[in-house]
Amino acid sequence: MRVRRWPFVALAAVLLLTLPPAGDATLALARILGYTVCHQLPEHSLSMAGQQLPLCARCTGLYIGFLVGLLGMAIQGKLRASQLPPSTVTGLLLAAFAAMAADGFNSLLGFLSDAPPPYEPSNLLRLITGTAAGASLALLLLPLLNESMWAKPDRSPSVDDLGDLAGYTILAALAVALVGSEHPALLYPTALASALGVLAALSTAGAALAATLSRRKVQAGNGGVPRPVLAGLALAVISMALLGGARAYFSLPLGLAVVSAVAR
Repeated sequence: MRVRRWPFVALAAVLLLTLPPAGDATLALARILGYTVCHQLPEHSLSMAGQQLPLCARCTGLYIGFLVGLLGMAIQGKLRASQLPPSTVTGLLLAAFAAMAADGFNSLLGFLSDAPPPYEPSNLLRLITGTAAGASLALLLLPLLNESMWAKPDRSPSVDDLGDLAGYTILAALAVALVGSEHPALLYPTALASALGVLAALSTAGAALAATLSRRKVQAGNGGVPRPVLAGLALAVISMALLGGARAYFSLPLGLAVVSAVAR
């Protein structure tokens, strides 16, 4: 399958999964996957059609933003780009992480102290900063994976210049507008996208680690899924299972709520 067809295949899958009962199964699975990486606090989460989303607003933005970064690279034909963006663009991408961290710290101050935080936290700000950081993560992490994995990687950067970055910004803004609208019709697509984003982000990180440790380069055109990608997917599944199990194990003695994908 050509890279340029991926967005259309993904869109078709999303549309199919908006229909019950597949949609109900998607929502349940997304909540289980979200439980492994997110606190899922109701007050920090967006809702659609009377249902709380599987991840909090910041994590929803983070993992959907990661997919936005991958989608942008697919549209540009740069899924095998192995070079980091120019220094100015890289600085802006790193600034997105700083903005998310600052917003998270502001929320934490309001949670831990009776004194008002520097500014009023909001789920919209959590969504915006999370989406920007997630897209930035994809644009910085995928080149590292490609450089480590391919014998002859594409030597182009993931983002060419500020004009190229503007295109990614528009995609991210569109994602924020759609999710932030909390339109009932977007419940299942958002749940699916956030769950896939978790798996994609962890798999990419795992694949980069596997490729770095193995030091065996993959030749293009051999067919099949590269071994580092399979290893990354396996590491993602294992880590999510361990994180989810550990969270459930420690939550019960502390009297904390454990996610119920069926009851919500």
